[in-house]
Amino acid sequence: MTRELFEQTQIPIVEIFQSISGEGISAGSIVVFVRVAGCNLRCSWCDTKYSFNETGEGVRQLLPSQIVDEVIKFGSTEIICTGGEPLEEGKTKRLLPLFLAQNGFKVRIETSGASNLFSNEEFSMFPGSDKVLTYCMDVKCPGSGMVYQNNLKNITKLKQGDELKFVVKDQTDLKFCCDLIDAYKNHLSTNKIALNFSPVFDAIEPVEIVDFLKSKQAYFKDNQLWARLSLKLHKYVWAPFTRGV
Repeated sequence: MTRELFEQTQIPIVEIFQSISGEGISAGSIVVFVRVAGCNLRCSWCDTKYSFNETGEGVRQLLPSQIVDEVIKFGSTEIICTGGEPLEEGKTKRLLPLFLAQNGFKVRIETSGASNLFSNEEFSMFPGSDKVLTYCMDVKCPGSGMVYQNNLKNITKLKQGDELKFVVKDQTDLKFCCDLIDAYKNHLSTNKIALNFSPVFDAIEPVEIVDFLKSKQAYFKDNQLWARLSLKLHKYVWAPFTRGV
């Protein structure tokens, strides 16, 4: 898709709102969420199933310029582009984070990791966007039912400022995380990638993850890895499944 065609094509949007960042290294900061519609995965624990489809109740079709206009109204320069799946390939929405970044926003993309991260060719369509764009990339654990969708080569494309997220359901998921981190520890350490461990709500107690992190403290320290508990703060500030907050 050309830049010109992108700017003339509508993108399915579920919601645009301002709130705190609920998780990851930006947790607690005021940001604007741009939630695109449509996802090619079906994780068992997903709490945004209302964003699965690109059409239907509540989904608006907006031009890229209209999305920028809505974001500007909040007066924030920090955006989390989420979904659904913002990086789903073959879709116009894939280029939205680059467009937002080139329009003066600092953009963090929440992606499942199943789709390829941006190529140099895509970045070249929106010069300078790579300087203000970062990834929070999921690795799907067995408990998600989507482990076969992992695109692990993406891990080697992550750079300083990016982060990995492991949504864990049980001890089996934690063991899976250990094995995967060990396989990529050199890249993760060299690039100072944050490793976020997030509990599946009402499936595993956060204290189990704390105990896990304590048990692996020496390993993380020896390999210069940055591992942390990441709770979804919005589920504690508001009722757990409240939308638009």
